Amino acid sequence: MAVDALAQKIDLLLTSGSLAYGRLTAKDRSRLQSLFATGVLEVARSGAGKTVVVKNKDALDLFILRNYPSGLQGRKAESTPRSRAVAELRDSKRARESGPQVVLLRGFAGCELRCGEETLPVSLLTERAGVAALRLGHKEWEYDGTLAVVENLEVFWNFEKLNTAARMAIYAQGRLSGGVLGWLGSQAMARTRILHCGDYDPVGLDEYLRLKHACAGRAELFLPKNLEDLLARYGKRELLQGSNGVILARLRKSEDPEIRRLVTLLDRHGAGLEQEILLLD
Repeated sequence: MAVDALAQKIDLLLTSGSLAYGRLTAKDRSRLQSLFATGVLEVARSGAGKTVVVKNKDALDLFILRNYPSGLQGRKAESTPRSRAVAELRDSKRARESGPQVVLLRGFAGCELRCGEETLPVSLLTERAGVAALRLGHKEWEYDGTLAVVENLEVFWNFEKLNTAARMAIYAQGRLSGGVLGWLGSQAMARTRILHCGDYDPVGLDEYLRLKHACAGRAELFLPKNLEDLLARYGKRELLQGSNGVILARLRKSEDPEIRRLVTLLDRHGAGLEQEILLLD
């Protein structure tokens, strides 16, 4: 398999001797600009269209070596994603897939995850080390209880201060990844109630809808009784501006009753609220 789309086109060009010019995107042409400028590649007429032909194969080979150090076909799939990206593109961040995802959890009152006869003692690990962790996808962990999804790190570390019904919390790291959503919505977690604890702003409400869609009938929004008082006193107008304003406009069309209630509050006060305020005494 070619390293990327351009590598695939260069490979076809070398194999067949020409390539339809129309197959090159604007980004492709930008990356190949130096080759066209120096005559390594040339655009020629071919009937009613145009084709790209190689005029200097040695120079093209140097371009390939400089941009694709492991060749156009890259490394074998057994390599780890980021190591392969360094070998193929000299840039770990261009990996086409990520490695195993780590999920951080905190638990209380003896709660644990189960997989068959095995257990992950989340509560015990939290008591001893402050946090527990698991590698997502390694095993099908199950939980029978209420689990909180916490958007921000400080609230995650102090989750017990919220006094919710949840005995276990996972750190969402902002927006939940597709992998975590898939786990929460899986059959293994079918007996888990999900409590979304995030910012009271367009992004936080949008995340709640994503979670509710993935865990149909099992997700609810954490709403403290004094939310409107907190919003009026500590609300931040900037949370409703820019791209958040675009999200808010979309949320106004939602039929979800909790979303409609929160959108009304945000509009009434012209501000959003960061969830860290809930940690105040």
